Amino acid sequence: MKYLRYFVFLLLLLIPFNVKAANICTANKYNALKAKAFKIELSYELKFDEKHNPYFEITVMNMTEDLILKFNSTIYEAKENGTFVINTKLQGGNTYKFNFYGGYNNACVEQFIYSKSLTLPRYNIFSEREECIEYEDFPLCRKWYSKEIGSETEFLDALEEYKKTLEKKEPIDLDTDEKGLFDKLIEFYQNNLIITLPITLAIVGGALYYVARKVIKKKKRVKIRDDEFKL
Repeated sequence: MKYLRYFVFLLLLLIPFNVKAANICTANKYNALKAKAFKIELSYELKFDEKHNPYFEITVMNMTEDLILKFNSTIYEAKENGTFVINTKLQGGNTYKFNFYGGYNNACVEQFIYSKSLTLPRYNIFSEREECIEYEDFPLCRKWYSKEIGSETEFLDALEEYKKTLEKKEPIDLDTDEKGLFDKLIEFYQNNLIITLPITLAIVGGALYYVARKVIKKKKRVKIRDDEFKL
């Protein structure tokens, strides 16, 4: 009976201690949550409101139930599949920070765990303009443009200046076709040198041989005529 009292006394001391220890956010528990937060992925999708104004919708993936997200004074908890959409319309051209904390069902509740940053591109509304057809390489006609374009007038003026630079770079050449044909002949000769070189040498050799024979025959005729006038 005496030993039973000691056993009960020790049991009463240990139980509160174990319960208290289970609620302590130890380094191991913190690092485990940080490893889970590191695996969280953020993606964005371009959307348009009823007035066709662009905004971005953010989707959070791979988030577990022992983590919470605090963004713009709103707390988001993980769903069953670990994926959910943030119900805030975000504007492009900005960088946003997403802070993750310990969830409500673990010892590291509301303790800062990890932070992720996401930079959203700036959508260029002028890229939809009809004036940009055939000028997609012009920076102000591209879908994503990092700077402020300004007013519609500024956009149109910049596009006209861009067109003028294209005209200066492409002068009209009346001999384009002839030069192209000559270049093609030179290129063909260079690419087929093994075939064309022997043929060229044969033609040149034949021409030289023909000229040489003509000269020799002419000399013989002259000698014969000279001999005929000798007495």
